[in-house]
Amino acid sequence: MRQSGFTVLAALAAAFLAAPVLAQQAYPNKPIRFVIPLPPGGAIDIVARTTGNLAQERLGQPFIYDNRPGANTIVATDICTKGAPDGYTLCFLTSNATLNQYLYSKLPYDFLKDLDPVTILVFPYEGLYLNASVPARTLKELVAYSKANPGKVNFGSLGIGGSPHLVPEWVARNTGGNFTHIPYKGLPDLMRAFHAGDIHMMFLALGNPTYLEMIRAGKMRVLFFPGNTRNPILPDVPTMSEAGVPDHGFKSWWGLAVPAGTPKDVVNRLHTAFVEAVRSPAVRQRFGPLGLEIAGNSPEEFRKFILDDLPRGERLVKSSGARLN
Repeated sequence: MRQSGFTVLAALAAAFLAAPVLAQQAYPNKPIRFVIPLPPGGAIDIVARTTGNLAQERLGQPFIYDNRPGANTIVATDICTKGAPDGYTLCFLTSNATLNQYLYSKLPYDFLKDLDPVTILVFPYEGLYLNASVPARTLKELVAYSKANPGKVNFGSLGIGGSPHLVPEWVARNTGGNFTHIPYKGLPDLMRAFHAGDIHMMFLALGNPTYLEMIRAGKMRVLFFPGNTRNPILPDVPTMSEAGVPDHGFKSWWGLAVPAGTPKDVVNRLHTAFVEAVRSPAVRQRFGPLGLEIAGNSPEEFRKFILDDLPRGERLVKSSGARLN
């Protein structure tokens, strides 16, 4: 009986010691909430769901996609920062997270402290697009036209703040262009206005599937792409500096984060699943024509990238004069 009792106690002790290991190995053992900061259907949603659908196959559990648009992605980011640090809340972040640090006098979170980075999925090719109804084919011609017709050239955005608003303001301040800002509540409203000719100019990611069709059909022109090298999708389009505007140096990104304090092994599991997904041949084939540069860096590289980009984001926001409470 003594030997039997000792055996039972030893077995219980071994099971107790092994429990944390088994719990870690079990991740994930239930669906994962994937919070997306924009409505369904746009380029960001396409990237999130395309990579997510492949990553969930590798993880063995489904994602529950939760689109939470609003307030320059603050609504979604706030939800994520308040999630439990257990790997079952995943946040799709954009570079608005950096810009919001300087755009708003107060935020409900500190994204550098309240979120742990996972990876940058892609760098979107953003461009300055001009409605074909405007009698200008280059940025220089557009600036001259706007000066000769003050108040007649406008640009649309998705609200105050974010690159669709800040970059055209940067262009105006560095060229003397006369552009009127008209914010919209969402991308569908902005695109309807652009198609109708109510909006003359917009700065957005090339990743929307309809943009290339419109460009090739002659319904809109691309005045420039930021960056040091030309866009391989549209190599005839000049860079920002070639078009005559100093490049602000801020590079937009779309990536993933989790609530701060999420176990390292869980972060690594998510990182591996999504990097394998975004670098897969199927995703490369789909994202390449949309002007999405594949990334997939490490959590440490992601954090360093953000820290290095903060001064450039601050300069872009301050140059616009935009400030929100």
